[in-house]
Amino acid sequence: MKYNVLYKDGAVCLPASAFLNCDTLLEVRLLMLLSYDRALCDADDAVLAEQLGCTLSELEKTSSSLRSKGLLEGEKKLAPSAAGKNLTGKEISGAIENDSTLKQLIEECEAICGKVFTSTDISKIVSLKNTLELDSETVLLLFYYHFEKLDAVGKKLTVSYVEKSAYSLYNQGIRTLDALQSYIKENERRNSNKYKVARLFGMGERAFTKKEEKFFDKWFIEWEMPFELIEAAFEIAVDNTGKAGLEYMSKILSDWHDSGIRTVEQAEKANADFKAANKNKQKFVEKPSNNGASFDTEEFFEKARKRSEAMMNAIVLGEGDK
Repeated sequence: MKYNVLYKDGAVCLPASAFLNCDTLLEVRLLMLLSYDRALCDADDAVLAEQLGCTLSELEKTSSSLRSKGLLEGEKKLAPSAAGKNLTGKEISGAIENDSTLKQLIEECEAICGKVFTSTDISKIVSLKNTLELDSETVLLLFYYHFEKLDAVGKKLTVSYVEKSAYSLYNQGIRTLDALQSYIKENERRNSNKYKVARLFGMGERAFTKKEEKFFDKWFIEWEMPFELIEAAFEIAVDNTGKAGLEYMSKILSDWHDSGIRTVEQAEKANADFKAANKNKQKFVEKPSNNGASFDTEEFFEKARKRSEAMMNAIVLGEGDK
């Protein structure tokens, strides 16, 4: 059979060694996408995930696998200590002259922190703009976000705290205002779900264990389960076992995830169908009731013994007649 390729431009070739080392289709697609458009090598993870039609967690898992195989080279991590330096008063003045938004940004950040910044503090903000190339709106959002988080627990915000967060987010590919807004929204949703789970399990204010975190991340991040389904699995686990075991709940949620169940109504129907199937199976294997009479084992063997004796006597009598 002959084939005719219907496209010309945009064809991508991968080395056989790279193709054969890929374990999943997503790994192949990511390599082909980056090979086709090298500009995407500098794109945010959210952009790549959208192009590939996958979640951020799936993208991270895929890129990590390709890095371990030597098919992708991870970007070098930036750290505040390696990138920043303390500027002199003259250098700060020069930076403000070169960036018309810097002076206003410093003043607004000072208002958020409730203090006048030192030259070291200002140097850190300049580094966020020049080294990480963050715009003023992104830096300001970082200050607002962390101020609210720390203020809620009675702690003061410092420029160093914002700086560490900014570099950490940068190394995760979060480098624009849109990416930061998406991160904050997702992070708040995740924290809200974990708080709801803590209340559901009656955990109080204690921190989650690593095992619990692993389960919760799988449910909420990898499988993107709504909290209502977690609650439904909790109730089913309690009804069936008398307790809410994480392994048992995760098995229920895994079955729902594999079956494409995304609503409580679908979950309730699946659970009802499961119970009905088990009930029918149990009826099928039950022994006949013998018209309501219970089966008496001793009576059965007694009758069998008498029939056997009668047969033997008949045989003996028959031989005697002969």
